[in-house]
Amino acid sequence: MKTVLNVVCAFAATLAVVGCTDYESETDLRPEGPPMIQQVRMKETYVNPGSTSTSERRVFAFGTHPTAEESDAHPVTTATATGNGFRVIMDELLVGNYLEEIACRGPVDADSFARVPRGATPDDVARCSAAQDVLPRTCQGEFAICVCDNDAGCTVDAATIAKGAPVGVLDLNQDGAADQTQMIDGAVIVQCGSIAVPMDLDSSYWNPSGNQQVPAMGGFDALGPALVLVPQLGLPTNIECQLQFAADVVDKQGLSPCAPTGGDIDAGCTAGDLSSFKFRVEPMAFNTDPMNNAMGVNRTSPVTLLANTQLDLTTITATNITISPTPPVAVTFTTMMNKTVTMAFAPPGLAAATTYTVTITTGVKDRFGQSLPAPRVLTFTTAN
Repeated sequence: MKTVLNVVCAFAATLAVVGCTDYESETDLRPEGPPMIQQVRMKETYVNPGSTSTSERRVFAFGTHPTAEESDAHPVTTATATGNGFRVIMDELLVGNYLEEIACRGPVDADSFARVPRGATPDDVARCSAAQDVLPRTCQGEFAICVCDNDAGCTVDAATIAKGAPVGVLDLNQDGAADQTQMIDGAVIVQCGSIAVPMDLDSSYWNPSGNQQVPAMGGFDALGPALVLVPQLGLPTNIECQLQFAADVVDKQGLSPCAPTGGDIDAGCTAGDLSSFKFRVEPMAFNTDPMNNAMGVNRTSPVTLLANTQLDLTTITATNITISPTPPVAVTFTTMMNKTVTMAFAPPGLAAATTYTVTITTGVKDRFGQSLPAPRVLTFTTAN
């Protein structure tokens, strides 16, 4: 969870305080026209020059920067499937009330987070952070925050709060400000085909500070203002993706974000048109131990298959991962961290001086239901 600092509106833009109507600051950047995506930073997998091995690097998948090298900025066709994250850098501020919500003292609807009404101020947050016995008097009106929205009421400690009454902003340190925020579910979506990739709402956040000056600490990944998006379960493999914003995500003029061609904000774009930014995720792939065509493999050593993505474990079966000729002993499959598959052989192990072929078929899928694009074949020969 992120800590929200208790500051006045004058500093709200740089310290990520939601619920403030003073949007003017030195980070307004280019407020004319719709808010535009200037750059998108993300991780890609690439083949090392002169080798078949792969590495990962963060690049500008959209837009560029005057100090970026050619290898730093280009369309991404092999986005890293796991451990990826996005920094979506905007040319102006968005209204934070529609991007993040604050923690309440108990459930107010389906969870314990509530939106801050647009127009609310830090004083409104403080009034709804008061002691429980005075909340009905201090936290009311159109700018009340963390109000119960359950027909059966809401529970705070042992007390039941009636629908429409204040539950209270979570403020354990009693500084008059919210202790925690999280991204609003669905405010920003990574859409891959028909798959809406779930975001880690706590790790994702809106950072309304920064500009195009590259700081000594953080480099390109400190440019701003920016949305930081962290997929909860990684990305589906071998599919094209793009960004989508909820209809209420707007700038202070009420305009929706758009993506200018190539990130050229001078060219402009139509509010709501995000079609210029797309990327493709790397296909499912496996590293193996032993390596392909290995000789003299220990007859009792297991075969290890390490995927580059989280797997649908229901597809890890002897039908979808085969070995031939049929081993003279029992074969068992185990998985670890949803990515590593181990084929173990009962004693005394595989036949001696025999060439075996392990085939990972297209029946193996990632956790989003995306298939291995082509069979992966591993051949090795056992020791005498």
